[in-house]
Amino acid sequence: MKKNELSNYLFVVPIIILFIGFIVYPIIYNIVISFYSWNGVNIHKDYVGIANYNTLLKDPVMYKVVNNYVIFALSTILIQSTLGVIFASLLIHKVKFGGLYRTLMYLPIVATPAIIGNIFSKIFETNRGYLNGMLRALHLDSLCQQWLAVPKIALGCIIFVNIWQWTGNSMLIYYANMLNIPDELYEAAKIDGANGFKAFVKITLPLLRGTHYTLFILGMIGSLKTFDIPYMLTRGGPNHATEFFSTYINTKSFTLFKQGESSAIAVTMIFIALIITAVQLKFYYRKDKDKELAG
Repeated sequence: MKKNELSNYLFVVPIIILFIGFIVYPIIYNIVISFYSWNGVNIHKDYVGIANYNTLLKDPVMYKVVNNYVIFALSTILIQSTLGVIFASLLIHKVKFGGLYRTLMYLPIVATPAIIGNIFSKIFETNRGYLNGMLRALHLDSLCQQWLAVPKIALGCIIFVNIWQWTGNSMLIYYANMLNIPDELYEAAKIDGANGFKAFVKITLPLLRGTHYTLFILGMIGSLKTFDIPYMLTRGGPNHATEFFSTYINTKSFTLFKQGESSAIAVTMIFIALIITAVQLKFYYRKDKDKELAG
């Protein structure tokens, strides 16, 4: 090996060390710990095999976690994508103050979850919350609710906050990809007598298929590791109605001191993420194959 080639590899060594130390090692260590009964403090660990996984299979809270994940993921992805493509299709035209609107829609993403959680906790607060206060001012007292204390309503509030924060991201991704659609297609559709809505359905939406896939995969993985907003607003309650994988891991690790079971949950998350990634790669492979056949 030449000296120049060796020096090139040396530039990559720090990145490899960081990757192994902060990503590979924690994953492997987590998998190992999932086979032990350990409180996370004592040096001694008891090997229990797959007992932690069997415990999770019998744990009713885990079924709530999976149910909450599915409802949360599908709801946020569908609503955010729908709103994102609508707003992007409106802003793609030369709207007055369009740049300002895009900035305002993207601002919630910049805000930290701690700030968002603090703001919406005051909005949803039962007695002196802004939402109930506004309803009382409008003489709609019957609509006042304990927004974060009723199980079915609490999950809806978490979904609403997530949609409010991340719709701007969907809008921006759709907007960027709409800029790549040739204007000639719309001009040809207009000549053929297609109105704006029909052109949107027949041209815009099909050509954004790759964007739909991308947002779906990102949404599924993002929902899988969601933690900040549920933790700030409800701590996973009431009665685990807003419990997610990450919040349940936090409870198992730092409240119940069952590190082995929390590691088993984390491994389950990794397994689900791998399945989602495999589906993503399959879609992208099919897309590349279609391009090759078209070429």
